[in-house]
Amino acid sequence: MKKDVLAYNVVFPMCMLYMGVLILPVLIIILFPLNFIVDRAMLFLLFFLLKLPDKKRLYKDMIAKTWGFGFLADFIASFIMTCIGSELDRMIPSFNMYSNTSWKEPNLFLFITAGIALAGALIYVFQRKFVLKEIALEERQKHRLALGMAILTAPYMMYLPPI
Repeated sequence: MKKDVLAYNVVFPMCMLYMGVLILPVLIIILFPLNFIVDRAMLFLLFFLLKLPDKKRLYKDMIAKTWGFGFLADFIASFIMTCIGSELDRMIPSFNMYSNTSWKEPNLFLFITAGIALAGALIYVFQRKFVLKEIALEERQKHRLALGMAILTAPYMMYLPPI
C-alpha cells in the first residue's frame, strides 16, 4: 500500500501539489495572506533591528519580491524533500518521513532540519540575487537583511507532525 504524502511548511502545505484545483482557491485565500503577513512583520523587524534608513521606501521596494521569492523557496525545498523522502521511505524500512514522532527519530529530525536549512539557504540566495539586487544599501546591510529573512522565515513548522 502506498503512503499518503503529508509534508508541509510554515504557510505552504506540500499537499497543495497533490490536491490541485479543487482545494487550491481555499488555500490561496488563507496561505498567501498569512505568508504575506509573516514576511511583512519580519521585514519591519529587521529594518528596525538593523536601523535602516527610509523604511517605507525599502518596504515598498522589497515586499512583493520578498513574498514571492519566499514562497518559491518554500515550494522548491518542500518539493525536493518530498521527492527524496518518498525514495527514502521505499529504500529504508525504518525511515518514515510522515511519522508523528519526528522529535524522537534522529534520522527524521535530521532530514527535516536539512529541508528547513535548504529553504533558508534558498531564501537567502533569492534575497541577495533578486530582492536586494537594486536596493541602495551597503553590502553588509544587504547580507544581514537577507540572512535575517532566511533565519526568521525558514519553515520551522515542518517539525510539527502531519495532520
